[in-house]
Amino acid sequence: MKFSLGPGAMVAAAFIGPGTVTTATATGAATGLSLAWAILLSIIATLVLQELAVRLALATNMDLAQLIRQAGTGHWWRMPVIALVVIAIGVGNAAYQSGNLSGAAIGLSSALPIGFDGVVLLTSTFAGVLIVLDRYRLLEGMLVFLVGMMAVLFIGLALFCLPALLTLEPDRLLPSLGVHDATLILALIGTTVVPYNLFLHATAARRRWSGVPVGQAILEAKAEATLAILVGGVITFALMAVAAAVLGGAEQEGVLNSLMQAVNQRAEGWGTWVVGGGLFAAGLTSAIAAPVAAGWAVCGALGLSTAPNSRAFKVVALTVLAIGWVFAVVTQRPVGLIVTAQATNAVLLPLVALLLLGLANSNIVPGSYRNSRSRNAASGVVVLVILLLAGTKLWTLLA
Repeated sequence: MKFSLGPGAMVAAAFIGPGTVTTATATGAATGLSLAWAILLSIIATLVLQELAVRLALATNMDLAQLIRQAGTGHWWRMPVIALVVIAIGVGNAAYQSGNLSGAAIGLSSALPIGFDGVVLLTSTFAGVLIVLDRYRLLEGMLVFLVGMMAVLFIGLALFCLPALLTLEPDRLLPSLGVHDATLILALIGTTVVPYNLFLHATAARRRWSGVPVGQAILEAKAEATLAILVGGVITFALMAVAAAVLGGAEQEGVLNSLMQAVNQRAEGWGTWVVGGGLFAAGLTSAIAAPVAAGWAVCGALGLSTAPNSRAFKVVALTVLAIGWVFAVVTQRPVGLIVTAQATNAVLLPLVALLLLGLANSNIVPGSYRNSRSRNAASGVVVLVILLLAGTKLWTLLA
């Protein structure tokens, strides 16, 4: 079985964005490692849902959005679901893109004498060039490299802070669950279990394993995605651990600057470079992945070509990129925007997960690749947990 990082690493690159850096840092500062279990839950949920999406795509040789269109043929819910995909993935990614670009700008402008707006423009231009060039292998390779860069920087930083981490009070190290933690938990899940990653992964896997026997393709895709997503989870945990070790209840709005200052005090001369460089890499990966995922999802949902060289794909992807650039330049609270968008993403996730579970049991999928009882049980538990957490969030908002 051949093995090389690719589509799964693109998923990790997409969810280890500024939202993850911000949320993991804020959670570590506020609660220590007591909510680290939420990262484990998020990774398990991601593995289950991404496996579903990739298996369906490879078994039917259709993108996830194309599957939705076909499964909904003749049913009343087809158009509402298509509209949901366009709004949640297309419009939503345009909003998230501003956070991606802002995060990259915060990171690089803190480490180098470059203005915020200049970094936003530079990052947008780089992402736009990759989209226009239509070089999938280049795009994939760039995201794999950036994930590796984040792993080295953030995991290395966590090891550096390990002595301080071991001195924390037990209540900041032991698992806990409180009603006041619901927003942080939802935000952690929302930064990891991302609906647009399901569309991104399904299409990327189809392109990577085109022409490979379905059974072999599914095995290779599962192995590659499992490793990449686990690495993403370790990076998230490392960020939480660093914040727990060097911060003590920093305000969410200023948590990234607080982290840079605290790390730089312990490692003068290079602390800002490590945190800023990691944040820039996180923003750049998501700034590349979000427009691509939106292009694939929206075009597939509308029945347009999802080929990277098609006009429809490029129009959608570049529009998402342009809207993100505008909002990133205009907004005055980029960090708050990142956290808010990711928390909202966690509430929207159950709708996408339920749809995926339904497709995995439909006649549109060849019998041997449909969900087994054990897979239905695992998927059902994941969907139930996500529904319960989303319900908790709605209750706190309405109470």
